[in-house]
Amino acid sequence: MKPSPSPDPLAALLSEWRVHPLPDPHFRAAVWQRLAQRTRQTWPAYLRSHALAWSAACVVAVVAAGWTGHRVAQVRLAEQREQMVVAYLGNLDPRVLARTTPPP
Repeated sequence: MKPSPSPDPLAALLSEWRVHPLPDPHFRAAVWQRLAQRTRQTWPAYLRSHALAWSAACVVAVVAAGWTGHRVAQVRLAEQREQMVVAYLGNLDPRVLARTTPPP
């Protein structure tokens, strides 16, 4: 049989300990004052205070748009190249054109 653990005086003290903070009478007024200050902020002031985040968002959007446009252009270029090759070979030998067009 295991011996019973000795009672820890710290555990008993912590179980009895309670914090009773005093309420701040000006808390609600301070919150409303901070909210009022935020609503008075103009759009240019907001952009100046958040310039880094908005700049990063704009850079990401421009890079994504550029990359997407580049990929779309590559796909279209490959399709046009394939059409030009088939047309060229079809003009040289009509039998090649018959092999490259799918049956109806």
